[in-house]
Order: sequence, then structure tokens, then C-alpha cells
Amino acid sequence: MLEHTTSGDGIVTALEVLRVMARSGLPLDRLAAQIPMLPQQQRAVKARHKDQWEGDPAIQRAIREAQGRLGDGGRVLVRPSGTEPALRVMVEGPDAALVTELADAIAALAGERLN
Repeated sequence: MLEHTTSGDGIVTALEVLRVMARSGLPLDRLAAQIPMLPQQQRAVKARHKDQWEGDPAIQRAIREAQGRLGDGGRVLVRPSGTEPALRVMVEGPDAALVTELADAIAALAGERLN
């Protein structure tokens, strides 16, 4: 919802959900039923240098390769924690085993490279 805000905001999200409900005429449970639920794995990697992940070629390559293996049916999100010395790794896709494999691989590499 970048047309409204540049950061996550619960009130803006709630207003957007209400707008979609009003436009579609559908109740929230029917709208939610249309969202596919995919296996997801999250890792919090302790990292003394959590802000250096974007400039690390090996980490960037691992992320690109993971995204390639997931294809259009999945996603990889990596970001530094805002509250602790850690890197957050989230991998989502249709194949649970692959999701776990990729999350573990990126997390292990980040742990090696950022400490």
C-alpha cells in the first residue's frame, strides 16, 4: 500500500481491508478463503554485523538462487532485525521441504558471514 504509507501500519491495513470488503461486497471470511496458505519458515540469525548483509555477494547470491528455485510460487524476505543484533530470514513456497532447506541454507550462510 505504498500509495498510502511507506511502512507497515495496522490502521492503514485495516482501512484497506474494509475498502476491499466494501467494493467486493464479500465478508472477510470469504475474502480470506481466497488467499493461498503456503508453507513458511522463519529464522532469526544472530549477527554482529546485521546491516552488512546487503553488501555481501555470497548472501546475495544465495538469496537469488533461492528465489530462482522457488520460482513465481514462493518468496524470500531477508532483513535486519529492528530490535536485536539479528538478521531475519523468511522463506515461503509450495514445497515445505524446499522451503526448509532454503531457509536453513541462507540462515547458516548469514551466520557464517556476518559474525
